[in-house]
Amino acid sequence: MPRSAFDTHLHLIGGTGKGKTTALHTILQQLMDDPVDESAFFIIDRLGNFSFELLLWMASEYCPSDVRERLLYIQPSNEDVILGFNPLTYETEAHGYFKVTRTTDIILRAWEDVNIEAMPRLARWTFNSFWAMAYLGLTVSDCAHLLFPGSKHHEPLLRCLPPGLKTEWDSLLKTRSSEVERILDSTRNRLKPYLENPILNRMFGTTHNGFNVEQLMKDRRIVILDLSPRNRLDGQVADAIGGLVLNEILAVARSFPIGVRYPTYVVLDEFQNFVGPDIEHAIPEVRQLGIKLMLSHQSFSQLQRGDHDLTNLIFQAQSRLIFGVQGEDAELLASECGSLSFNPKKVKDEIYSRRQLIAGHKREKVKSMSTSQSCVDQWNKTYGESWSRKDSVSKRDGSYIETKNEGQDRGENQGRSEGQSRSETYGETEGETFLPIYDNFQELSSRTYYSFDEQRSLWAQKIRQLSRGRALLRLVDDPKLYDIDIKQMAVGYLKWPTYQLREELPEVIEEVEELIQENFASEAFTSPAVIDREREERINRVISPKVVISTETSVDAADDPFFQSTSD
Repeated sequence: MPRSAFDTHLHLIGGTGKGKTTALHTILQQLMDDPVDESAFFIIDRLGNFSFELLLWMASEYCPSDVRERLLYIQPSNEDVILGFNPLTYETEAHGYFKVTRTTDIILRAWEDVNIEAMPRLARWTFNSFWAMAYLGLTVSDCAHLLFPGSKHHEPLLRCLPPGLKTEWDSLLKTRSSEVERILDSTRNRLKPYLENPILNRMFGTTHNGFNVEQLMKDRRIVILDLSPRNRLDGQVADAIGGLVLNEILAVARSFPIGVRYPTYVVLDEFQNFVGPDIEHAIPEVRQLGIKLMLSHQSFSQLQRGDHDLTNLIFQAQSRLIFGVQGEDAELLASECGSLSFNPKKVKDEIYSRRQLIAGHKREKVKSMSTSQSCVDQWNKTYGESWSRKDSVSKRDGSYIETKNEGQDRGENQGRSEGQSRSETYGETEGETFLPIYDNFQELSSRTYYSFDEQRSLWAQKIRQLSRGRALLRLVDDPKLYDIDIKQMAVGYLKWPTYQLREELPEVIEEVEELIQENFASEAFTSPAVIDREREERINRVISPKVVISTETSVDAADDPFFQSTSD
């Protein structure tokens, strides 16, 4: 794929097991292995398999050492090491207001049944809690002291708040206790994982921000965020962590001066879990900030997030890899493919008939001969016999005497005749004549064309029938659609499934574990004990700040009206 295909973002869609992960791995391996490319990589993996495949490659001899050295692997479900992440740090008041608003939105959006616009009270007190912690230099986990009025630090922290925010909290606490509990309870329920889950409580409970996005971009680091649950991390919390990390990346990119850009690839596997409608409007902006998104998911139905539909978001990506999908997904993608390739003159059927055309004449000699012969034999015989009898009585006039007359005739005749005739004729003629010369050809009788709906149906059929590892590729500024075969770049034992590696080459799995442990030994990570120790110290510094009296003068003694000389 040309590098320009990533400038306007890449979208991947396909059913499970169709080859999306293989395609991402192949693309990333080539980009990371390119010595000319100076991009940073942020990979957010929701399920964990993609992360393991990348680690397996990085720990192998097939991965260049300079690529391996750029790795930062983050696994929030790991209880032994914590990467501190404080999304409430800010530089100016306006910057802080923006970051607290975004943090509130992301954490609440992780609950799919929450419509922030429909629950303003929940959003308000979540924001007030975060804004108070940000102002005091505390963390998300420290919100427990404000949300539980019975906490020993509740009153001291309220006294440290700025007047406006303190007044709002006081007005709430002066209401009936049952009303206070009802209002704060919804916020406590949403933040409960961050307040009680040991992993999240520590991750969001330190002011040491090990996730320095600006430095990671400058150093071209390869950051892999593994959000697999491992029976430790709840799905909604994992989505919130991914959303906060993505928000931090975009916020840092926006903070750079005009003309300062650090090319960065952001890969989001199952991206619908981390983005919201705000990202849809940010896509044109992040391209100008040097951010190149790779968005991967399985179905358009996953983009229905409560009252929000993220379908329009992915169509802003100008390059697309379409793997095999079914149902309405195939129909929707077929509409795009059909509109790109629609040809109103694409022939559907043609009917031909056989025709002859006189192409000329030729002169030919014609000769005919005839012979006839006949023979007739005739034979005839006749035979006849006749007889008659006559009786009569007569009287004379006036007489009684009768006179009788009798008579009898008899006759017989016979005849016979014979005859024979024979004839024979012979004839022959010869002459010249002009005969036509015919050319045979097929004549088009009728032709029909595919309509747009029919061509779209053909694309839908093709998309449904895509086998594993095959995809349709659309590239930006290229009107063609390419039918491609995804080639896995894995070599040697990297092609083996994990269970086979564990059985036959356990040392390979050990190399991956060593790489992970070496990664966790970096300064970005902190031990749980250090975070727990820092927590109480941090609260005490806010409640009981130390008063430092300096003995040094900041101005000359002669210019200080309060300076008294010891000689006086």
